Amino acid sequence: MAPFGGGPDALLITGTTPLHAVHEVSTPAEARAAVQQIAVKKISQIKFWLDERDNRRGRDMKKLPPDVYGALIDEAHKHGIVVHAHATNMADQKAVVKAGVDVVVHTIMGEKLDDEYVAILKEKKPYWAPVMGLVDRPELCDDGAFVEQDLPAQIIADIREGRNALNIPGCNPPPNPNAARRDENLTYNFMKMIESGARIVLSTDAGVLPKYSFGSAEHHEMGMYARLGLPPAQIIVAATSRPTEVLRIKDTGTITAGKRADFVVLNANPLENIRNTREITSVFLHGVKIDRESLLAGWKRKAAASQ
Repeated sequence: MAPFGGGPDALLITGTTPLHAVHEVSTPAEARAAVQQIAVKKISQIKFWLDERDNRRGRDMKKLPPDVYGALIDEAHKHGIVVHAHATNMADQKAVVKAGVDVVVHTIMGEKLDDEYVAILKEKKPYWAPVMGLVDRPELCDDGAFVEQDLPAQIIADIREGRNALNIPGCNPPPNPNAARRDENLTYNFMKMIESGARIVLSTDAGVLPKYSFGSAEHHEMGMYARLGLPPAQIIVAATSRPTEVLRIKDTGTITAGKRADFVVLNANPLENIRNTREITSVFLHGVKIDRESLLAGWKRKAAASQ
């Protein structure tokens, strides 16, 4: 949900527009009506954007006013719908968390959390989806063998050279004069969010760009959590039971009697080093062992045929 002309960025809007995935609203009444339409379809999660990010690219991007997203959140909660808010600066995150949003999406990197926001987090204890990986060095540059196994050769070359739709640097990016300040804020804010009561959920922008692909992006994000100070045991919770808690999926997320047998078998202990989640021996879904070798061979055949 977004204001007219707002919502997804210039890249994502190419996919959401033909799907009619974004409800454009400008008044509290329109927001409530849109939520009611969504509730009839038995959809259990809503996201709204609070962002002006594409104005620098020439789009006249508006923000949802507080009375509109306040009505959205209120109406959604009446229907038992979980509300996620895309907000990337501290003023906006304060506002949506105060308004009662369930999940705040993205990490503040432009400034350090202040005492007011810390107090709000301690009171509200929202779920938090950091979604940080796109600002980091491409995973392929540091662990090529793990990432490259299911990517075509041309995609691998494009990632290394930084050839992509958003001009995000590859493995040898030029110096970024803002990187040190951004990293300082990120290091401070990440653990401060968690210490203040935000409940972290593993979250990625996987699929937005080839450099951040499904399958590897999740491991990359977990590696960032570890570097920023989160213990492996808490990372594993954020990656397993916490997402099913947010999504209200009852039959998976933990290895428990009566739940689906969805799990991975590893060659090394992730409690000692979170990168050991990449040491995968077997994957089971619904109690059935997945034939990973056949899947991989099939992907490689398709990749070769597309060259």
